[in-house]
Amino acid sequence: MFFSSLKKLEMFGCQAITDKCLKSISTKCLGLEVLNIGRVHRISQDCLVQTVNSLQKLTSLNVTGLEMMRDSLVHYIVKCPKLDCLVLNSCAHITDISLIEISRDLPGIRYLDVNGCKDVSDIGVQALARNCRKLSYLDLSSTATSKRGVCLLANFCFNTLKCLKLSFCRNISLDTVVKLCKNCKRLQILHLYGCRFIPDLESITKVNKTVKIFHDLTIATVKLLPE
Repeated sequence: MFFSSLKKLEMFGCQAITDKCLKSISTKCLGLEVLNIGRVHRISQDCLVQTVNSLQKLTSLNVTGLEMMRDSLVHYIVKCPKLDCLVLNSCAHITDISLIEISRDLPGIRYLDVNGCKDVSDIGVQALARNCRKLSYLDLSSTATSKRGVCLLANFCFNTLKCLKLSFCRNISLDTVVKLCKNCKRLQILHLYGCRFIPDLESITKVNKTVKIFHDLTIATVKLLPE
């Protein structure tokens, strides 16, 4: 009875979890909606595939830092029809292929974290921006996202985007950040740690009075560049 009623399971960093344990969960806890197996390094690719195939009620999945994560596994994850929150943080082998599949099979996704996925670029961001019209939280920190990707988000996600993290994205610029803040009136949080500039807060306040900018205070402030 307990297993059938379980809705949320957090196992982040539990090093004792093995394939046998996760397979048991996937067969007994069919009502599970939230699963966090980030940093659980002893599970295999085959076990993860079996798990997501069985847990069709999943709305949230966290696989942070799993070395075995590949685009080929995301192919199975996106088949969970109710999934609207996916955390792929620090999954170094994830590329634009995964973002394209997410945009195609999970157009209703609201929360996506690909922080540290260095092979994610504007190509993947374009797919998300054009197809995922409910996206409210997006972490692109330490990816290859550039000015073009930010402009795409400004042009297509302006109705839904509330939190965007672009920390350590080296190829974004001040003018594109201002455009983003101007277009995305619902934007509340913007992370710009490790970028090449500090935003002109006065200019941003003129176009968006509610967004809160998080950035490095030690970098010299740059004045707004002309369009």
